[in-house]
Amino acid sequence: MKPLTGLPVDSFVRVSKESGIPLKGLLEFVQQVEMGASIAFLCRYRADLCGGLDEESVHSIFRKLEDQQELIDRRISMLTTLRQRGVLTPELKAQIEGAADRQELNDVFAPYRARKRGPADEAFEKGLDPLARMLWAQEEGLDIQGQIAQYVDPGKGLASEGESLAGAYAIAARWLGEKPEVLRELRKLCRLHCETVVSANARGRKEPRYQALDGLRAKTAEIPWQKRLAIRRGVRTGLLKAHAEVPSGPVSEYLERCLVKDPESPYAPHLKRVVAATLADGLVDRLRKEVLRQLDKDTDSEAIGSYRKALRAALLAPVAHGLNIVGLETGRRGGWRAALIDGRGELIDYAVVRPGERGSSKRRAASAGKPAAASGAGAAVGSVRADAAMSPPPLPGGVPAAGGAPPPTPAASDSSGGQAEGTAGTAEPDDPAAGAKAPEKDNPRGPKRSARRMREARQAELSEILAANDVDLIVYPAGPRQRTTERFVRAQIRRSGKADVAWAATRDSGTWIYATSKVAKRELPHLEPAVRSAVSLARRVQDPMAELVKLGTRIVGIGVHHHEVDPGRLRDAMGRSVERAVHDAGVDVNIAPFALLARVPGLTERLARRIVQHRRKKGPFRARKDLLKVNGLSESVYAQAVGFLRVFGGDPMDGTGAHPEYRELYEGFAEAAGCDVPTLLAEPERLDAIDPEQFATAERPVVQVRSAMAELQPKRRQLRATFEVPRLAVPLRPEEDLRPGSKVTGVVASLADFGAFIDVGGDQDGLLHVSQIRREHLRDSKPDLKVGEPVEVFIKASDRASGRIGLSMWPPRSRSGRNGARPGRSRNSWDRPRGRGNRRFDRGDRRRPLRRTFGPDTDRKAKRGRSKLSMEKKLEMLQDRYRTKV
Repeated sequence: MKPLTGLPVDSFVRVSKESGIPLKGLLEFVQQVEMGASIAFLCRYRADLCGGLDEESVHSIFRKLEDQQELIDRRISMLTTLRQRGVLTPELKAQIEGAADRQELNDVFAPYRARKRGPADEAFEKGLDPLARMLWAQEEGLDIQGQIAQYVDPGKGLASEGESLAGAYAIAARWLGEKPEVLRELRKLCRLHCETVVSANARGRKEPRYQALDGLRAKTAEIPWQKRLAIRRGVRTGLLKAHAEVPSGPVSEYLERCLVKDPESPYAPHLKRVVAATLADGLVDRLRKEVLRQLDKDTDSEAIGSYRKALRAALLAPVAHGLNIVGLETGRRGGWRAALIDGRGELIDYAVVRPGERGSSKRRAASAGKPAAASGAGAAVGSVRADAAMSPPPLPGGVPAAGGAPPPTPAASDSSGGQAEGTAGTAEPDDPAAGAKAPEKDNPRGPKRSARRMREARQAELSEILAANDVDLIVYPAGPRQRTTERFVRAQIRRSGKADVAWAATRDSGTWIYATSKVAKRELPHLEPAVRSAVSLARRVQDPMAELVKLGTRIVGIGVHHHEVDPGRLRDAMGRSVERAVHDAGVDVNIAPFALLARVPGLTERLARRIVQHRRKKGPFRARKDLLKVNGLSESVYAQAVGFLRVFGGDPMDGTGAHPEYRELYEGFAEAAGCDVPTLLAEPERLDAIDPEQFATAERPVVQVRSAMAELQPKRRQLRATFEVPRLAVPLRPEEDLRPGSKVTGVVASLADFGAFIDVGGDQDGLLHVSQIRREHLRDSKPDLKVGEPVEVFIKASDRASGRIGLSMWPPRSRSGRNGARPGRSRNSWDRPRGRGNRRFDRGDRRRPLRRTFGPDTDRKAKRGRSKLSMEKKLEMLQDRYRTKV
């Protein structure tokens, strides 16, 4: 692409007026960008050049400049073509040079564009151009019929006045349909009155998503973008048919107003036929297609705007640094995979925690007779199966404490790209823990091929992993099987005895694509994709931005129907959204993966990998200036990138976006506030009393001072919140506390017409049926409870196999015999108040148990009894039954 600095000055003037940026600043800004400076760096630390605008606004300005460059190139091409044809006039040249946009330029050039031969071309050849000009001019006092009769010439194929007029109408219709101002207004009319008609075929009517669209007829511009994308999808899949219609009435009325000067003149009938010829020439169809293309672009723009907001919210989600997290992959065959990562995102342990029915029976049989893993963190980390060649190699180092991050060691795995020697799945072939070296005959490709072999996860109980390690959180995919997974997790937590472990569901879109990508194979070699997916799920909760930047923007799950949007525009827009989120939040140099570091202005993937390798070999960076020790990172690159990098634990300024070049300015802020820089960072409200005007100079305008002061504000320094571990309203209870007859305090989880579901700390919520609810908590035979309300209930029944729990508000009745229960009562009966008129409870001890005297069981018993009777006895019973009484 040509440099933007070569644009004429009038283009910069036009863009400067539209954007509000001073012309001098705009010219210098463009020059700095073309010299290698990033837009993000200039917007944040040279705000005087862009008038304090943000990155997105500056990107839109550059797009306008690029459009101006494209418009100039297209204008030069058109002028050259017209000059070669010999039709370029001063008036036409002025129109082309004065065109403000590409659409207007195309309208001016439309009459000279190559087209198919039509009736107007034949009329020009027959010499009907003067007749068409006479009708177009509408001069008064002319003999119209006499003028028409002059053009009747059988030799030219004009045998009658009607044929002459038809040719003149075609010429005038072309002139009318090529006027730029007419086309501009017609596009507005078509956009306003265009209607979309949708119909579904037999298959589409069966789809719930398309049933509401069947028979839709509405103004195209008024249809929401979500519905327009749904229509696109239905048309693409062949389930819907859609077409756009433009009523000809408003268009013909507008054309008549433009063409006919006097409706009472003798020219009016002829000009109305010109309008009809214009419509018959397909003008409306061409404009309809143009309008639909523009509406499609607008739909893409609206959809991309919504997707960008969703993507930014996902990228800037709260972070859970320092938490030990277990990720569960539940959607792949062979069993559920669990992967435990520490507070820095490094893999500690992984296993198959719930083997599936389709898993390897041989593997299950081999692991059935093996002893359980020994207790303790070291035993859980290093526990392997007897088949060492198929088991994960032991992971080095101890298990980090909950909420903390272990110090980096040369042997620890690095989640940021590459993996150190001796990490999970990276043991050498001759490592005793990884199995003996394969013989040469079994390994024809040599030991390197054997070392690359994928390691399968061992089988273990999730409760064993929880008991042997300090785990803060368990995450699993959100979806249809979410409740089943939650019941399994609650049961394993209760079995492990660590009731303080929390759990949460998160979106897993794109984790499997990442698990099979080259990036994942480079970060976690020798691990099966299901384990990589579990690791990615855990890291997505720990640091959403660091994990999502590894995925393509179309697979993150940013919204419905995003596959119907222009992929090029979506990719560019999502890429800019990711970069802006990374620039706004900053990047922690000591924990960020190389994919995230590569998004920092000035850094490339090669430099990002070198930074990761440097911190793995030499340890974490203690200050931002230590980045200059990285091989290949120059002073100019450091000047651009340092403001977007963070190093915590040392100088407080290194944990902010404050640029080192403004160190004296920040010290001046602290002196004006009457404190030092650390105190100013701890008490940012002191900045409100500082006047930026007193620090402004000729080299540093006040806009730049305000921008530097904004870097110390909490909303800029703490853009992402800290992840709050979900806490239960009711702690998980051991099994002995959930035995039938126990009294517990629970919380209402959800309500239904037939009762309420109460969280009592079991594997799943217990059911409190309406028949077991006290009258004061009922209204119209429905529970009168609120979600989150604490209630005291009794365990009525508990099924350990299914995990179901039956609850009641009535205390259980004491057992018969020595416990003092009244005779005649069932052992499982429950006390209830004896209301007036309730015979069942008023009868007391005299009431006999009810017997079932109807239904299929009774009929079946009666048939079995009758089958033993003789034929005479059966006939006698029938006579007695149907005997008529007199």
